[in-house]
Amino acid sequence: MSPKSLIRAQTALSILALLTAAALCLAAPARAQQVTAAVDAAAKPAEAMFGGRDCAVPARIARIAGTLPRTAKQLRDRQPLTIVAIGSSSTEGIGASAPAFAYPAQLERELAKRFQASAVKVFNKGVGGELARDMVARMERDAIAEKPDLVIWQTGTNDVERGIASDAFAATMHDGLARLRAAKIDVLIVDPQFCSRVADRGGYPAYMDLIAALAEQNGAALFRRLAVMRQWVSAGAFTMDTMLAGDKFHMNDRSYQCLASVLADAIESVVAQ
Repeated sequence: MSPKSLIRAQTALSILALLTAAALCLAAPARAQQVTAAVDAAAKPAEAMFGGRDCAVPARIARIAGTLPRTAKQLRDRQPLTIVAIGSSSTEGIGASAPAFAYPAQLERELAKRFQASAVKVFNKGVGGELARDMVARMERDAIAEKPDLVIWQTGTNDVERGIASDAFAATMHDGLARLRAAKIDVLIVDPQFCSRVADRGGYPAYMDLIAALAEQNGAALFRRLAVMRQWVSAGAFTMDTMLAGDKFHMNDRSYQCLASVLADAIESVVAQ
């Protein structure tokens, strides 16, 4: 190689080295940011989820608002737990293929798996089509007379559907909750389901706020079923078609099972507090 060729080759190598170094310097901050982000992600605790893999909902959405002191004591002390589920069609199990797949029956099985030292019994007192006032009218006979530790009261959907005035609904709820409180029974209110038929109604958001306020005012706990069901759809666990029965209104076997699983996890979380 001639001296001139050698000089040109050395110059080219020097330029290449400089360009490589510059590229590395420019890439270093981005690479450092990627490494930092990866480390931060690994160090960050995974978000708590309720419902297991197939029904997963973040605990921050599915967590019960309020306490269930009598229920928690029974389960911590490994004593029997009696629950009455009162409500309308989604408690009765309309949309399920059989009563065994309604949410109360599935909740009994889910709680029995989590609290094997306690005998858990869930009575299904759902009657399709009822308003809150109809449930209060039979509260003594169908709920209090069973001497339960916990009443799970699913309500609100039919009242919204039939245009019951919010003040009348509130008065009814205050009455029913006062009766249960006087009997020293834990109360867990389950708010309406998520479906377009109800969610599209104008008074629906106000009813949801009212139910939450009524729970807080009366010392009852609240399970936000609507938020849980909306999260299932948002996360892709369900579509509206797969979450609802053929009538596009009631839940089905699988969504009732997921409801029971998430609710059982939420109750377990309350007991652990």
